[in-house]
Amino acid sequence: MEMEDGRRVNHLPPGFRFCPTDEELVLHFLYPKSLRLPCYSNIIPELDLHRLHPWELDGKALMSGKRYFFFSQKMENRVLENGYWKQLEMEEPIFSGGSGKVGVKKLFEFYIGGAPFGMKTNWVMQEYHLCNWGSAFSSHYPKTKGIRKLKRPNGGRSIFRWRG
Repeated sequence: MEMEDGRRVNHLPPGFRFCPTDEELVLHFLYPKSLRLPCYSNIIPELDLHRLHPWELDGKALMSGKRYFFFSQKMENRVLENGYWKQLEMEEPIFSGGSGKVGVKKLFEFYIGGAPFGMKTNWVMQEYHLCNWGSAFSSHYPKTKGIRKLKRPNGGRSIFRWRG
């Protein structure tokens, strides 16, 4: 399938699933992508979350099983044309065996309509960010990039429930 800009979305071959842990997402995909290092992160596309509703991810984000994965710029304002992403009061640190805290995971729910009176949907997004590991790292790390993971529900194409 092709993206709007003509690039092809990388799909996994039959029998393969992309199911990294939180630590693997941060260390093997987000960290190298933020430093522009050669890595596997090119299999995860970069999307503009301001322009896409969750039900519009088919064919644009990397899909593995019922999960969507994509990179996007950090969003200060998570409002879209017909809804908004509301951050839940949960922020979970991501640890690596030898390195300590390497990232942070935030959870968001999608609401249809305008804030604060929108109607809650079953779409839930996990947003991953790197920790700032000191001045050598911070001089290279663009603080505006994050990786997102969403999961499609069993019952349909446009409603989504995921609780980690």
